[in-house]
Amino acid sequence: MAKAIVLITADPGRDREVAGNVKKVEGVENVYLTAGRYDVVAEAQASDDESMLSLTYDRIRIIDGIRETHTMFCLKV
Repeated sequence: MAKAIVLITADPGRDREVAGNVKKVEGVENVYLTAGRYDVVAEAQASDDESMLSLTYDRIRIIDGIRETHTMFCLKV
């Protein structure tokens, strides 16, 4: 199982809209509005690394209103 945390910067005034659209993406487990450097944080889960890349790069990053993302792929310790 692959997991990632996606930190999202939204276009000004579009953070709630972006959060709602990110939440609709299959594989996104949790979405939070945040204050500070990033506007939205999403926790994502996929069956393997290839699926995770597709989820983060092909389905989340293309959402209208997202200005920038920073994805942290989680590794087991």
